[in-house]
Amino acid sequence: MPMLFLRGILIGLIFGIPAGAIGVLTIQRTLDRGFTAGLLTGLGSSAADLPYSCVGVFGITLISDFLTAHQSVIRIVGGVLISGYGALNLRKKERPPANVHTGGAPIKCFVSSFVIAILNPATILSFMVAFAAFGITGKLALVDGVSLTLGVLAGTVLWWLALSAVTAHFREKVTDRLYKRLRLLLGGLMILFGIIMIIESVIR
Repeated sequence: MPMLFLRGILIGLIFGIPAGAIGVLTIQRTLDRGFTAGLLTGLGSSAADLPYSCVGVFGITLISDFLTAHQSVIRIVGGVLISGYGALNLRKKERPPANVHTGGAPIKCFVSSFVIAILNPATILSFMVAFAAFGITGKLALVDGVSLTLGVLAGTVLWWLALSAVTAHFREKVTDRLYKRLRLLLGGLMILFGIIMIIESVIR
């Protein structure tokens, strides 16, 4: 069981690093509102990964079959939402004051990233590939499955903690000019991620 927990942490870290849209959103919110907002954004994604990892670990075919059958529609909605956040980011004209650390809506940071992450059923396949790469195949016993799932959760949380902390460390060192460039870059990346998500869903 301890080994499965450690494997789960590694999978969570590896899975979290190429974070795509959520990673971009976490960086942007940390720059805008500080460490807490960034971390809550990442934790929303971790919370969404949890049920998907459970499906992968325990082989809940009823849920996976439903998500697979409707994944195109679900991913299109997710892509539109991601692009929308990117467009809103591009519309920001002024940098938030440097003393704004948590923003006015910490729950919104968590919920919005949870929704974006949950609207990506392909996550199940990613988890299955990761589990196979670590030699974890077939259905696991309840205790082993829970240990692995908690390890994955811990790994993703560690990644979001690190990303938010590093971004927050450099937050006050970012000049207004650099902030504007980063805002355009991050907003553009989110729109690109959303468009790619939509295109992939349509051509499948």
